[in-house]
Amino acid sequence: MIEIKNLKLNINNIDILNELSFDIPDNAVMCILGNKNSGKSSIFKVLTGTYKNYYGEVLYNGIDINDLSECKIDILHDTREKDPDITVNEYLNFYGSIYGKENNDEMDAYINDMLRKFSLMSYKYTSLDQIDNENYKLVELIRISINDPDILLFDNLFSSDNADFNEKLLEYIKGLIGKKTLVFASRSLNHIEGIVTHLAVLENGNLVACGKKEDVYKKAELSNKIELEVIDKMQDAVEVLKKNPDVTNIVYNDKIISFSIVANITYSNTRNQVEAAILKELVDNDIEVYSFKKQRVRFEQLFGRLKG
Repeated sequence: MIEIKNLKLNINNIDILNELSFDIPDNAVMCILGNKNSGKSSIFKVLTGTYKNYYGEVLYNGIDINDLSECKIDILHDTREKDPDITVNEYLNFYGSIYGKENNDEMDAYINDMLRKFSLMSYKYTSLDQIDNENYKLVELIRISINDPDILLFDNLFSSDNADFNEKLLEYIKGLIGKKTLVFASRSLNHIEGIVTHLAVLENGNLVACGKKEDVYKKAELSNKIELEVIDKMQDAVEVLKKNPDVTNIVYNDKIISFSIVANITYSNTRNQVEAAILKELVDNDIEVYSFKKQRVRFEQLFGRLKG
């Protein structure tokens, strides 16, 4: 487990991180969520040793993370630096040698398997600087897989608008769940909401919420807000909803009932099933539903509500 205790970072007399304390459990899928300049990337730079002049403690299984040799942490950045004038194959074999993997037939077979997995075999002997950003990110995933780290950091991984590419990334990430500790830094939960187990929400270098995803959701009252209009039997409809364990935050007037689906229901298919069951229950009780409107609350809009 990674323990971050009273982490404070100041650069050029500017407070970047303000005494953050939270844990990242082993094999968790955590998202450090926040807007631009919230401190997400700075935490990653502390974890990878880029920033060492910080206050507080960062421990892995009780040992200072900078003193560890057996804990391997690797990161996939959102940006790319100037590429060396080498081919994809040379690049991956170079890092294989750094990671203690010999440049031999076994290594070549592994690289070929991974290139085929990501449909990159045609790029094997292509220079790195000739590869687009999406395929470069896949090459970086192969590099990371050669290292076989204990902890993987993903900085704004899903920045592309290419749906097929994002699906390819997600499928690969899903294969790592339960085997590695996965930490995302992101401005939203798009693509990863269904796999994230823990959240740390940052704003201007401050930690405004942290913990298991369902607990953070509950604190934020994050849910699908539903507005229901009935023809009559308003009180009967309210009573039906009150008895449903999946319904919370019921507010109503003469015709309109507003309520939420409880926060621990996180997958869209499950939400749809619950909503369908609610409608069926109302109909079974002879309650005529005139309209049923859903409004998804954006997590980013709730930062202020998470404070304190």
